[in-house]
Amino acid sequence: MYRKRRNHTTNKEKNAEEEEAMDALVAYNRYRNSENIVLIAFLSRVMFIALMFICDAFVSDYDTSSSHSSNKMSGSTLTRDGFCSRMESIAVWDGVHVLRIAEVGGYEYEHSHAFYPALPFLLRFIIRDSEMTTCVLARTALVLNAMVSIATVVIMEKLAFILLANPQKGKTLDVHFAGKCASFSRSAALLYCFTPAFIFHLAPGYTEAIFTFCATYGALLFARGSMYEFDGARATTDWRFVLNKVTSYVFFALAASFRSNGILLGIYPACEIISLLLAVKRERKYWFKRLVSLPIHVIGGLCIALPTVLVQYNAYLSFCGIDSGYEIGGGGGSAVEAAKSRPWCSKFPPNVYAFIQSEYWDVGFLQSWRVSQMGNILIASPALLASMYCLKMYSFIRRDRVLVSPVGALAGDILWLISCVLCATVTHIQIAMRFMSVLAAPYVAIARFGGEESERGKYLLASFVAGYALVGMVLFSNFYPWT
Repeated sequence: MYRKRRNHTTNKEKNAEEEEAMDALVAYNRYRNSENIVLIAFLSRVMFIALMFICDAFVSDYDTSSSHSSNKMSGSTLTRDGFCSRMESIAVWDGVHVLRIAEVGGYEYEHSHAFYPALPFLLRFIIRDSEMTTCVLARTALVLNAMVSIATVVIMEKLAFILLANPQKGKTLDVHFAGKCASFSRSAALLYCFTPAFIFHLAPGYTEAIFTFCATYGALLFARGSMYEFDGARATTDWRFVLNKVTSYVFFALAASFRSNGILLGIYPACEIISLLLAVKRERKYWFKRLVSLPIHVIGGLCIALPTVLVQYNAYLSFCGIDSGYEIGGGGGSAVEAAKSRPWCSKFPPNVYAFIQSEYWDVGFLQSWRVSQMGNILIASPALLASMYCLKMYSFIRRDRVLVSPVGALAGDILWLISCVLCATVTHIQIAMRFMSVLAAPYVAIARFGGEESERGKYLLASFVAGYALVGMVLFSNFYPWT
């Protein structure tokens, strides 16, 4: 796929040629996007938002409590007009809890701690000069998700190209292969543009869109940084390597502040550390210069874990601390006595998130594998089966028993694999499609798979993606069980 340069030049000339090739490739990857990709992303979101409101208007809600939730949630005395009524009626499932946290500016109940605070407080910051009503919050969240997901389409194409091309120093990209990678990367961007979990990347109160943006941009910066790894000829670590890696960890930490599974993004610095130590073991000549960047990855991993630690710590102070303001059970005992009754307070480590998932939503190991859950298993099967196939065919690339995947691609594949295992064993299995939809690796792999299929195969794949997205939009918007 690559051809090495075979010429007799001095080391100085060779280094200059390598730098020139790298700079050209970085520029190509950084500034290139397919024509009209932003327009396609914009129009698709306008179309889906319009369809979402049309479905909500003409299809009866499965559970009519969605039409009353806004009255219970909002303390506003404003008259609810038709627009607000429609806007609030599409804020269902998790969105109800997230928008309520934003409306009151904090957590009211124990189960509310299952939702991370970044999105509610971001919404409050955006509309700080307006009245904090459910209608305004839902409208802001919908527009925010649409704008962020459009930006993610652009980033997805750039990331897919850099992962597929796998640029390395001393190697120039074959023109034919570069064109093939560009075609696959455009397909990956379009696949995200019409993701089967589309509704969750638009729905008010859902964090999928902004999490995907932060995680995908972090992965792009991480992959770019790997293009400037340690240069043995100069015994230096390129400053661009450090800058890109540090910035990627910042975006991974931001992603982790929106969703609990964001802590899994710590796989990226972990893979970088392992790769670094293996490189030192293979070639000890410049071991000290190589290890200079080690603290960056360690600190980066700690920063990614920090949002989860802070959420847990805040919950511990609220329920288990001496100043707890919650009286659980409604008895006449003190707040401290009530807090001590919470079983998770005495666990080590105290984990409010795991307790809430188990206590309120029946989440636990293999809990979804029951006869009564057969419908949900069928809903999850396309995402899980496609993931297993693509992981087998396109991930963890080996040649001559040596792993040749770049660190960024390897970390993304491991993240994908762990997410599959979690969906199949721990979480509600029916969320598999949207759980995978926030990762970049599935879009890249499925784009490769689709590119190698016949025209009939491509048509079937596109039809499934569009059909799944439309069914989900109709069911979700009308409060049917599609989570």
